[in-house]
Amino acid sequence: MTLARTYCDDVEFSAEDAARTDPDYLEHVSKAAVAAGARTINLPDTVGYSIPSEYAALIGRVVKALGDTAIVSVHCHDDLGLAVANSLAAIEAGARQIECTINGIGERAGNCSLEEIVMILKTRGDTSRITRTSIRNISSPPARR
Repeated sequence: MTLARTYCDDVEFSAEDAARTDPDYLEHVSKAAVAAGARTINLPDTVGYSIPSEYAALIGRVVKALGDTAIVSVHCHDDLGLAVANSLAAIEAGARQIECTINGIGERAGNCSLEEIVMILKTRGDTSRITRTSIRNISSPPARR
């Protein structure tokens, strides 16, 4: 990470299978990654195993431990159909970045769906600067563009 920081300011550390990692160890590793130069800490639910309440607790713990030293990011898989719910729970727990995909397409069972997150946030009164008008174009099959 130290070397990567010589090339760019925002280095992201991703803790593979964070949702099933011992929380004490995950907190320790996250702090070490920030100390080594990471500015974004990604905590994936790599195998789509987590449920929203436990994922929110884990994310909230790391957010609290890191304070404003790094952005906490999430990357949720949809193996149990909870990628969007887990991503929303992570936002509520303090995550500031969601890694998601167009139409939920991703490896295995897919990932958190960009358009679902955007429309949930918009419908529920989010005040972000998300521009919804481009979603239809990027979500349509290529032959229809």
